[in-house]
Amino acid sequence: MANDPLFKAFPPATRAQWEAVILKELKGKDLSTLNVEVNGETLPPFHVASDQVPTGERRRGVKRSGNPWRAIIAVDANDPDANDQILEGLMGGVDGVEIHGHLRSLDPVLNDVLLGAIDLQVDGEHGSLGLLLKRAEEQGVPATDLSLCLGLPHDADVRDLKDRIAKFPRIRLFSISDRGLGNSEVAIGHSSEALEQGKALLSHLIAQGFTIDDACARLQFRLHLGDDLFLEVARLRAFREAWAAVVDAFKPQHDCSHTTWIQAVVSYPSETKSAHENLIRATLQAVSAITGGCDGLTIPTPKIPEGDVLARRVVRNIHNLLRDESFLGRVADPIGGSYTVEQLTSTLVKALTDRESAAQPMASSQQPVAGLPNREEIPLKSFYTPVDTDQLEHLHYAAGIPPYLRGPYGSMYAIRPWTIRQYA
Repeated sequence: MANDPLFKAFPPATRAQWEAVILKELKGKDLSTLNVEVNGETLPPFHVASDQVPTGERRRGVKRSGNPWRAIIAVDANDPDANDQILEGLMGGVDGVEIHGHLRSLDPVLNDVLLGAIDLQVDGEHGSLGLLLKRAEEQGVPATDLSLCLGLPHDADVRDLKDRIAKFPRIRLFSISDRGLGNSEVAIGHSSEALEQGKALLSHLIAQGFTIDDACARLQFRLHLGDDLFLEVARLRAFREAWAAVVDAFKPQHDCSHTTWIQAVVSYPSETKSAHENLIRATLQAVSAITGGCDGLTIPTPKIPEGDVLARRVVRNIHNLLRDESFLGRVADPIGGSYTVEQLTSTLVKALTDRESAAQPMASSQQPVAGLPNREEIPLKSFYTPVDTDQLEHLHYAAGIPPYLRGPYGSMYAIRPWTIRQYA
């Protein structure tokens, strides 16, 4: 049954047929009224399989065995309850910690915390590294398992750290922030500034004796999220591709040097209309960060009437639900191949850099994920490429045209939202 040609009775839909259905639903309006302007580019909301949408492998990162991310909580180094909050978080499913403020010593903030089990990010100084390496040695943490970011000032002299961290490939020295909230054009501007800072830090590290491959491994980027789900997905993917172009100019020896650690951070507005609005906002921004391929995700604890204890629990459970019930960690770059997202990504890449990716698509060698709950009996791989979906029959049909595989209405979301009944 699974291999039967089910759609022989339905000829593939052409763009002209689809546009005719959409025009009928628009009741006299022009198709161009549905176009969206992004950074000076006009993007149509409708695409067919024959459309040549530019893609790139660099935007997909290096994840191939699923889409894991670090669930990170933030604590204040000077809070007397900081250690309790960290242990509460670790028992609740998080696997990363940001410590803000000066960390004078590891005790008591990091008491009973196994460094090999978390990603740790601090506002650090040279002295912090010695304390952390000593604690990791006491705990028997393998050098390849120690994952942390020191968060040093960007003008720090790190010559003396080069040999000390040579055996620790996952220690990042510098964190580069895009500065946070703004509309789409402001966000792109901030992302561009972050790229320039990253490029300057690469030169800074090379001047201090680091190879380009080692220098790339010593940086991370903090990208603050907005509420536009698809735009944020595309921005994270575009940032990876643009950063890969920056790195490529330095001629690294190893291909993996083209990628970087992206720490996504949920952002809240200064004012909200509802006491619980930011819980929904955090969830939607988290979805965009994870599907965009972030390496770590920080969800700040929102203020709610029920207090911080429940708020911290909700934050942890956003991660847990998206990982364990929504399965967002199962497939790497899960939104890759979407016509709209790929075109939006390419538009943002163009806004960030003039370089274009020339990578050629290859078939995925991944096998179906063992033990994946598979309610529809569809074998899933942990990574897909265009070759994997090339023979799918349903890609040649359109919404509003039999057999209605892409939805009942030709215009779908572009005119009005669906109702719950239509979802069912």
